[in-house]
Amino acid sequence: MRFLFTSLTSYGSLGPAISVALELRKRGHEVAFATGPTMSPLLERVGLRRIPRGKEDGPSFVVERTANPLEQARQVKHIEYALTEFPADVLVGQAMAFGAVLAGARHQIPSAVIGLAASILPTDAMLERMSPEFRAYQVHRLAGTLPYDEFLKDRYARLMESYDLGSEMFWLPKRDVPSSQSPLLGDLHLLQTVEELEGPLDVLPEVTHLVGSLGWDFIEPNPELEQWLTEARASGEPILYAQPGRVFNSPGFWEELRDALGDKPIRVAASTGRLDRDVGRVPANFFVRPHVPQATVLPFAQGIISSSTTAAVLGALTHGLPLFLIPGGGGGEQSDLTLRCLAAGVAVHVRPEDVTVARLGEQVEALRDNASLRHHARRLQHAFAQAPGSAGAASLLERLAVERRPILRTRTQPLAHELL
Repeated sequence: MRFLFTSLTSYGSLGPAISVALELRKRGHEVAFATGPTMSPLLERVGLRRIPRGKEDGPSFVVERTANPLEQARQVKHIEYALTEFPADVLVGQAMAFGAVLAGARHQIPSAVIGLAASILPTDAMLERMSPEFRAYQVHRLAGTLPYDEFLKDRYARLMESYDLGSEMFWLPKRDVPSSQSPLLGDLHLLQTVEELEGPLDVLPEVTHLVGSLGWDFIEPNPELEQWLTEARASGEPILYAQPGRVFNSPGFWEELRDALGDKPIRVAASTGRLDRDVGRVPANFFVRPHVPQATVLPFAQGIISSSTTAAVLGALTHGLPLFLIPGGGGGEQSDLTLRCLAAGVAVHVRPEDVTVARLGEQVEALRDNASLRHHARRLQHAFAQAPGSAGAASLLERLAVERRPILRTRTQPLAHELL
């Protein structure tokens, strides 16, 4: 069978797709990718084929334009060109990038969506059973702040508006259905989490399957990083991993992090490829590169400082590490993940607007010294270790290719880990 994967142009988006694609290839299936040319070098290193946008290649699946209707149209056109070279049995897309589900509907090809580490769709059941703590959490936006439940509904309305505009461009009928049957999820939604973090399954759409982490990190020899780690470990000083991602319409925390931890008896490995400002001065105790592989650093780290993205949170929890979360703005999963991590007892938290050098220093101390955080992080590490992962995701995709209909999560059907 043939599986055509799509990916936004970021390591965090491409990694899970590569992980599942490699599992399918190991089982004898054919796989290919439609994504932007900036992702070609990484795909080439693992022997995976990228199909260009057309006879003349160019930007596509641009992460900065996620959910823009014109970008969705460009994604569809890229997929349609790819299908002329690689007639796929299944299209595999990603959360908030609708090209795969739109192209699937246009060409009657089953589509799957690799999700984030938290569900971002506000089903009626989810809203009805939401805890007061979640409901009261204030999410910062350009137009002001909203309580979390209202933010969920507003974000979903905006995503559906973009999807409907994309549908209209390609003469697809508008689907007026509840969010529990959202077309944004395709025929199969692979949510990268576990019940211990996400919460009850019965509030999720029926096509949503919890598969755990699909994380994948390309590791190649890096003498500079290896030397830094050797010296850091020999020093006996604690090691932290920092991922100060894009903050969109919220204040950032990179400068405060440098000032709070710079030249202190602590070592910080910082992955700054998604930072939307200059790195500036790098303290002597920091190792800063656009991409610092989690798999190299996290086995020796005491915790992660992050803007609360899927890649960073999954990296921490699969290594049993607590988190210090400063959620970025925009409409991504940052607030959703922050709330779930706080509820699970695996994180400390500062709102972006409350960031100061002193507050950062205090929370880093809490991150290192709080035994309860480490206990709960190890509990979730065990839960993720029992999850089906890429093998379970591949099995569900195989079912989708054969059955060519939505793969529902029902009481009478096996869960993903039971397919292995």
